[in-house]
Amino acid sequence: MHRRRLTAGCAVLAIGAGLLAGCADEGERDRGDCEAITADLDWAQPSRSDDARFELSGPGWVGGDSTYSVQLPDDRTLWLFSDSLIGALDERGTPAPGMTMVHNALVVEDDSGRLSTLTREGPESFFPDPGEQTYHWVQDAKVEGGELLVFLSLTSRVGEHGFEWERNTLAHVSLPELEVTDVEEGFEGPVAWGAGLLTTATHTWIYGIEDREEVKHLHVARAPAGSLADRSTWEYLGEDGWGAQSDESTRLTKGVANELSVSPFRDGYLMISSDTTQAYSPKINAWTACSPSGPWEQPQTIYETPETQGQHFTYNAHGHPELSPDGQLLVSYNVNTFDFDELMANPTIYRPKFITLDLA
Repeated sequence: MHRRRLTAGCAVLAIGAGLLAGCADEGERDRGDCEAITADLDWAQPSRSDDARFELSGPGWVGGDSTYSVQLPDDRTLWLFSDSLIGALDERGTPAPGMTMVHNALVVEDDSGRLSTLTREGPESFFPDPGEQTYHWVQDAKVEGGELLVFLSLTSRVGEHGFEWERNTLAHVSLPELEVTDVEEGFEGPVAWGAGLLTTATHTWIYGIEDREEVKHLHVARAPAGSLADRSTWEYLGEDGWGAQSDESTRLTKGVANELSVSPFRDGYLMISSDTTQAYSPKINAWTACSPSGPWEQPQTIYETPETQGQHFTYNAHGHPELSPDGQLLVSYNVNTFDFDELMANPTIYRPKFITLDLA
């Protein structure tokens, strides 16, 4: 099911979508003077038609998490997944011999709705694993300067199924071929940048998560429009305002997850994230603000995931404004199980679910 694309530039937003933001310099406007922060949001509703696009039997991608999306210049939609099950399923959903898990994969959706899987031969992760004990999980991505820029989280294996985040990298992917041309190092500090990206008329806003304690904290950086790949242009919001030093970035709010989205909403902005104030919470929350940098108002719970029960849990909710119908925001979240044997026996558990939030 194809959606109308919404452009996040200031003057060219689709007003009917309820996503129009004010046209002042988004970094300098009054950070507490807008009607968006008074919005009383509705309860989101399941979108079975969007769930169905990933009810695949293979061969190829049949399950995975993260579920970021990017509209490509040729009107294809690119879906970016982290851990993914690659193989084929029979009519009962049972995996055929040869089912394997890779640490990241791309799924391309053409204008007819047909999906195709991109991995390296093997199959192996699309973004190559740097070593036997390290790998990349995807974060948000953006088309800029004729290429696709993908934020990656370099992650280390701990024990049989454990993991630990190490640092960010930034992948460059050619268009339209979708081939990795470079993976940049050089990120420092405790913040995983690229949890979400927002494009406005003046800047690209880069949201990061500090996940070194029990509570996860939101941070924000910004780059002038068109210069996301040049980290020398980035500014970080600190206690005393914007500065060039990443280690001066300050905590903005807590209880967000490692994946999130920020999109224009009325005369302000809307942030969507799974609730992490409690472990494995079923809640999906929304925050509002007058500026892309906040301050983010007290969150409203917009949905509770029915799949969260027993061994099953949900996580990493975020919006897809570029794929959303007028007046709504399409939101995805991931489903998983603590029982790895169950996952490998029934990959249909491991698929994104979608909901729609009314923004009228």
